[in-house]
Amino acid sequence: MTAIAAATAALLSQPVPAQAAAPPPTVAAQVAVAPYPAGVALTPDGGHAYVTSQSSGAVSVLDTASNTVTGGFTAGTGSYAVALSPDGHRAYLTHHLDNTVSVVDTATGTVTATVPVGTQPWGLVLSPDGTRAYVSNAAANTVSVLDTSSDTVTATVPVGAEPHGLAVSADGKRLYVAASGDKAVNVVDTVGSTVSATVPVGHSAFGLALSPDGGNLWVADGDDGTAAVIDTAANTLLGTVAVGSGPYAVTVAPDGTAAYVSDYADNTLSVVDTASRTVTATVPVGASPYTLALTADGRHGYLADFTGDAVQVLRFPLPVPAVTAVTPNGGSGAGGTTVTVTGTDLNGATDVTFGAAGAAASFGCTRTSCTATAPATTVTGPVDVQVTTPGGTSAAVAADRFTYAAPGAHLAVALTATPVTKLLASRVDYTVTLTNQGPDPITAATVAAGLPGGLTTTSTDCAVAAGKLTCALAAPLAKGESTTRHFTVGVGLLSLVRSWDITVARTAGTPADPSPGTSKDTRSCSSVLGLSITCT
Repeated sequence: MTAIAAATAALLSQPVPAQAAAPPPTVAAQVAVAPYPAGVALTPDGGHAYVTSQSSGAVSVLDTASNTVTGGFTAGTGSYAVALSPDGHRAYLTHHLDNTVSVVDTATGTVTATVPVGTQPWGLVLSPDGTRAYVSNAAANTVSVLDTSSDTVTATVPVGAEPHGLAVSADGKRLYVAASGDKAVNVVDTVGSTVSATVPVGHSAFGLALSPDGGNLWVADGDDGTAAVIDTAANTLLGTVAVGSGPYAVTVAPDGTAAYVSDYADNTLSVVDTASRTVTATVPVGASPYTLALTADGRHGYLADFTGDAVQVLRFPLPVPAVTAVTPNGGSGAGGTTVTVTGTDLNGATDVTFGAAGAAASFGCTRTSCTATAPATTVTGPVDVQVTTPGGTSAAVAADRFTYAAPGAHLAVALTATPVTKLLASRVDYTVTLTNQGPDPITAATVAAGLPGGLTTTSTDCAVAAGKLTCALAAPLAKGESTTRHFTVGVGLLSLVRSWDITVARTAGTPADPSPGTSKDTRSCSSVLGLSITCT
């Protein structure tokens, strides 16, 4: 059993094939900032980026709409990390030379508190609710816990050697600490302020980033040239990905599809597909790239170039959707077929089209599938089902074909005859039942019957003229629905014996009947002096 469990765990830890590689970012602009920029944090609305200076203590405030520095302030003698409160009203900065954390009012750019922490404070992260700030003290091998309401240290947690990068779970219960000197990641129980697990990783574990669902933790291993992936449920290492030289920071896309690793020594950014754990692109950027902050939609990024004294503004193109299957792959031109469209990057779809038939009557999409209702059309044959998103329109491929068949509906005709005998006023009451047996709705149909000569026929819902009965549908008839029509043939006093047949048959309609020859029914009746009538 142990062997089976181990084999199963190993199988589940394997990367899965990528569905579609995220398009690599491009450098849209470069903005000069204070020397040695290290930390970057975006305001909740993404309108401004706060960029620290490791050497001067100056913080540059970048307007992301104009990509210009529009403000700033100075705090401490230099800082690495910066984090903003959930409401954006306060900025927290670490000062590794001062052994302090500054709390800054972002509206005025003034320092409202200076909090002593451990030796060489480096990384800083806020709890999701903003009530606590966690600070890694690289030379003290501790993490300081700050109460943000009082701006005081309420706990000091011993961790592994040379702690740097930090990440906190969405529920705030687990803090992950990159213990560079121990080649490990510590998992801290934030309720008990104790290390609950240690996961060995590569040399110089430095930057950390959690996947959006919290299931994986990505670790930038600076001296190994790799990015490690940890399963946070099991606290085990799933594997590593070879990237560039000197990867000291990593950021995961908001949708979790890609991890971006800053290759400090190569001046590049490695784009890693998180599903397959493979590098899909290596993008040249500025000198000594370090912290990357992404907007909430993942479309723009702000990358600190540590020795380039600049911030690279990156644009992340939306992926173009792709359709890989359509189920079912055919239906009636009457429309209404519910179709599942399978593919990649289909989320955010603005349109689903069925070739010349036009737009889907309705649709809803996730990242990997759409449910769409095929529109009605006079087109027959195959059409391409294509999905349009802000990233573009899926290419027409053989796998996206949907074949339209001409609409058709069989109208079943049933005729009943009920004799009614009365002295001098006998009659036969006829009921015509029309049932749509599909597959499509009947929008119009007519049935008719030749009437026996010498007998009087009347009807309240059919036309009688020139010896012919004509009945028409008053409204469309859906598959499975029925409607009835009625007429009466008067018998009266006749010769000794009189017999007659009446056949009601479909004569016209839309759509075409696939088996028109069976859309009819006959009843035969005979009368003796009008006093005895039988019908079969």
